[in-house]
Amino acid sequence: MDLTFGAFAKCGQATATVGYRDASTGGVIASIEIPAQVIERAVLQNASVEITLLSDGEIASAVVGPASDCLLARTSVSIDHLVDAFVTSENLHKEEATEAELRTLLGRLHKSVEAVERTIRLLGGKAK
Repeated sequence: MDLTFGAFAKCGQATATVGYRDASTGGVIASIEIPAQVIERAVLQNASVEITLLSDGEIASAVVGPASDCLLARTSVSIDHLVDAFVTSENLHKEEATEAELRTLLGRLHKSVEAVERTIRLLGGKAK
């Protein structure tokens, strides 16, 4: 009998099963179950997250590294949406944010606005 092997992988929440099947019958020849955490650690071992502030106020993040082509983990969010999400009463309760911390945040946001206005003036535009 002549067997033709084909590789297969089935990924679940907690484990992944990888192995070989007989291509003609679909019967499993050999397989192994691997915890998903082991795979995640191996894939992300040399990866890093890069965060970039774009000139239009979007914050873009991406996973970069040898396996990043497989991850496709690129996202972006605007600064105002990020701040809005942070200052919801539910989130503030979870974070146990104090008034002093929120005042520090407000001060930093004011400094950011001043820096952008200064740059606009330097570029010849008029700050509002």
